Formats: sequence, structure tokens, C-alpha cells
Amino acid sequence: MKKIFLLLFTALLFTSLNAQEQNWIMQTRLLNVDAEDVQKFESAVAKKTKMYNSEEGTARWITFRILTGPNANNYVRAQLETSWKMFDNVDTVGNAYWQKTVGPYHTTEGGQFWWRNGGVSYNPGTNDGPKKLRRIIYYNYKDSKRQDFWRFRERVAKAMEAAGHPSRMSVFSCGSGCNGNWVQVRFHHDSFTAQAETNGEPLQNYIAKYNEMYGNDAYEQDGDKMQESLMPDGSRIRHHEYLPELSSPPRN
Repeated sequence: MKKIFLLLFTALLFTSLNAQEQNWIMQTRLLNVDAEDVQKFESAVAKKTKMYNSEEGTARWITFRILTGPNANNYVRAQLETSWKMFDNVDTVGNAYWQKTVGPYHTTEGGQFWWRNGGVSYNPGTNDGPKKLRRIIYYNYKDSKRQDFWRFRERVAKAMEAAGHPSRMSVFSCGSGCNGNWVQVRFHHDSFTAQAETNGEPLQNYIAKYNEMYGNDAYEQDGDKMQESLMPDGSRIRHHEYLPELSSPPRN
């Protein structure tokens, strides 16, 4: 009965959270590349993406260079779609070209599906294109503490909106390929300088708005509960660099 309740609770929570905005589904894999093959790898990925993934109706792929952590200087390649049916459309021709031209320069590790939780994400609506830098916090929360985790994330998004926060925050939940309840909280910045600026006055503004909306010291109290909801080693931070030349053009 407890498991059934948790499943129902999760379904209702995600339905509520996702109702606010069109949500992306992201399939990711890690690409390991030897240093001597980086130039050939990037050139081959850019050419393949331009040939097979630049038009509407084709699979949309985005590529990131990992900047920090044990996989630094390798790559994440992600197919980003708004519908699950796109993952049924296997591009055999493009895939064969990839294996022939890019395959010799990398090894593939893992594979995960993530979906964007619209109700706990925030977009300032500036429509100024993809940012160069992603600061990503990976969380793994306990089943028994999911309510504490998601309460904080939902309130942060609402406080950002109320404060007019200038930077985008995208929250993705792992739907397959992860061990545990893994979540990505992705902060979008033009540069490390822009990240530092956003973590100054804009951060303090939305914290103040959070406390105004939910009570004195609510941000600290809810944040503590969120931290307590995590598994051991349930939080890690990574930086990724978006590579537009190795990615499909932005689409609506």
C-alpha cells in the first residue's frame, strides 16, 4: 500500500508541476575522447550534426564539454525532444554515418532519460538563445523525504518568478538509467563572470522574496529540510560548456 501511495503521489506531483510549460525530454550519454582525438572528434560531430540534425523534423542533438569532475574534458551528447515518439524514429542513415565518422574517436558510456519538470523550473522569458555555461547540481533524494525535496524546489521557482530573477533554471528528473531519485538543477549563464553576478544581488533578491512569501527564515529552514532529504553523497556540482557548433540549431 505504501508503494502504491508513493507512485500515486509522484504522478500527481509531476502532473501538477509540469502543467505550467511545455516540457523537454532529454536522452543523454557520456562520450569519452582521448586528448589526441579531440580535434578530429569535434570536427566529425559538427559535420554529422549539420548534415542530419539541423532541420525541423530531425532529431535535435546538443553537445556539452564537461569542465569539472572525474569526467572533465569529455563530452555529454543529448537528444532533446518535446515528445516521446521522436525516440521511436531511428535515423539509421545518420547513425551509420556517425559510427563511420565519429565512432573511431570516442567510446560511449551509460545512457539516461530525463524529463524537465516545468513547475519547478524557471525561465525569465528573455528568448536570447542558449547560454554558454551550465552550472549543474545533481541531487539524489530519499523516497521517504520526496515531499521536503520538491517543496523547496517548487518554492524556489515561484520566488524566482516573483523576484524577476534574470537567469534560467531548468530542473530535470531522471526517468531511466539512474540508481535512485536523481535530479539535475541546471543554471544557465553566459560566463563564469555572469554566474558570479547572478549569485550576488539577484540571489539575495529571490531569497528575500522567498521569505516574504513563505515566512521569516523559510528559505533557510526549507533548504535544511531539502538537504536532509538527500541520500549520502546525494549532491554534486558540475560545470558543462555548451558547444553550438556541435549542436542542432535552437528550435521552439
